Amino acid sequence: MKIIPSSRHGVNGAMEFNALVPLMCEVASRFTPKEAPVELNLVGERRMAELNRAYRGRRGATEILTFDYTDTKTTPPDPGNPIGEIYLCWRKITGNARAKGVSNRDYLLRLLVHGLCHLQGYQHGDEISAARMEAIEKNHLSSFLSKRRMALLFT
Repeated sequence: MKIIPSSRHGVNGAMEFNALVPLMCEVASRFTPKEAPVELNLVGERRMAELNRAYRGRRGATEILTFDYTDTKTTPPDPGNPIGEIYLCWRKITGNARAKGVSNRDYLLRLLVHGLCHLQGYQHGDEISAARMEAIEKNHLSSFLSKRRMALLFT
């Protein structure tokens, strides 16, 4: 997949996020379909809380929301239109990374892969599908993170 990054001026974490765009693009390029565009949006807590309330009926900000626009299993993506969007909230990412004892970079990569898996149709609503999705996430991240760092991310 091909990342189209976006962060509004003044959003917390925009500089660090933008510095990681080349790495995020490399990670996304390992997913199929290769040329399928995905919008990756860094938003503040207020905007994330609005999205979370509007689309999931939940209060407060979350670290990631993924919106799938197509059924890539039955319809090939239109190269001109994004197949989906991933929204990320930097404050939630950094807080959860700190709680896990991992770097913001590593945690962001995990969330990116998680969102990209959702765009490929994977879900984690039950134990079997959650285990399958986690195995795919680990497989994609293994090229970018050491076993030790992966162990911290997936505990």
